[in-house]
Amino acid sequence: MCAQAITSKDYKILCKEEGLKYDLKNMKAYRYPDYNESTSLFIDDKTLFVFPNIMGGSAIIVSKENYDKMYADNSYPLLPENDTPYLLYKDLMNKEGFVKENMIKILKDLGLQYNEETFYKDAEKLSKVLSEQNKKKLAIPMLYFIGEDLHKLCPEAEWSYNTRRYFHPFNEPILYYEDRSYSFYDLNILLEEKLLKGKKITLKNIYKRVEGYYVRKKWLWE
Repeated sequence: MCAQAITSKDYKILCKEEGLKYDLKNMKAYRYPDYNESTSLFIDDKTLFVFPNIMGGSAIIVSKENYDKMYADNSYPLLPENDTPYLLYKDLMNKEGFVKENMIKILKDLGLQYNEETFYKDAEKLSKVLSEQNKKKLAIPMLYFIGEDLHKLCPEAEWSYNTRRYFHPFNEPILYYEDRSYSFYDLNILLEEKLLKGKKITLKNIYKRVEGYYVRKKWLWE
């Protein structure tokens, strides 16, 4: 069953099963934009198969005319997989922006005065009264402060940033040590499930769970 197929007036999103119907090797390439490094291939003279430069990103079918507009002004579709807090606050996802001072400012904007000793308890209480948009906003400082607590397990590690090239690219923070890195994929999933999907888990328990994952991979850091 191809449950993910969605059609708009400008493009059609392909689920994995639909995408497999196309013989990409025999399709002529059109453009590779610098903005997102996506690939566009001709299905016929007026229609393109377009996919982002990231594993698991959804492909779209779009007319050449509509794609040319996307290419000209970077008005690519904002698909659910790309509509993340990282993209919303992409200007902070770098060495200069992803710092404690900015995270405290976000919390203050949400009505929370940062206190290290009571942070998890305070943030938990706050998360229950926020709008969906503000829950996305809360995800950014939660990622930072949980990440910093993990950072204490390997103080020599440093924050680094991987570019995720969906149709709208953004940077994803990671902890990096020498030639090894620790992804926050599991943390991202848990925060999304709690803040945006209502999963019954506390923020403190999210930290404890991810800490467990981290400790099991601690050999990477030694």
